Amino acid sequence: MLVEGKTDVGQERQKNEDCYLIINNDERIRLFAVADGMGGHKGGEVASSLAMEIVKDYFYNHWEQLLEVSSESIKKFITEMFRKANKKVWENSFYNKNLNGMGTTLTVALLIANHLIIGHIGDSRAYLVSEAGLWQLTEDHSYVQKLVNENQLEAGEESNHPQRNILTRALGTDRVVDVDIHYYSVKENDYILLCTDGLTRIVSDMEIKDLILTKKSPSESVEELIKMANARGGPDNITALLVRLESRL
Repeated sequence: MLVEGKTDVGQERQKNEDCYLIINNDERIRLFAVADGMGGHKGGEVASSLAMEIVKDYFYNHWEQLLEVSSESIKKFITEMFRKANKKVWENSFYNKNLNGMGTTLTVALLIANHLIIGHIGDSRAYLVSEAGLWQLTEDHSYVQKLVNENQLEAGEESNHPQRNILTRALGTDRVVDVDIHYYSVKENDYILLCTDGLTRIVSDMEIKDLILTKKSPSESVEELIKMANARGGPDNITALLVRLESRL
């Protein structure tokens, strides 16, 4: 398995509120995550880093629960992970006036054998890429996605909408969190991409797929994806984490 992650401040932002996590030291269970913070002078970077800290700690303290590989145990694991991360961000926002209103997206990918489980809140995304095509595995929790779902906006017009930055759900903005959980099967030579909207608003799905499939390694792909977003103005922080599943033979 080859994995590469990179985050970049972009061309217009003064600080980077994105972060990512790679836990790849046990072949039985691996975890990957991205987060995109928001709110206040320092709130965004605090929110995303707090969430990632909880995800990391929770995984290392409870990962053995996942060895059972049942949908019930996995759902419980992800739900509790997100609940604790939400509690940490919400409490810091509530009790620190300098951090009031902060929140973050959070997209987590668990890889257990050929099982891929996604936990998701916000508008950071998870994709599956193979020679057969590209599939978006998450749905944005955003106002413009709500308009698309209600047939008030054509799919593909979201990136130009004046209210594209508005999230309908984020981690840490409310006392209780509702997390989306999705289950997929993957195979060797598949790619898993986690990324923030600093990439997806600038680079199309087709361009993402073509670039990933034509580059020699995840490292080269991630580098080129971020370079492409920056070349087009880089209006936001950009984070990409790419996993390529290799044959075990």
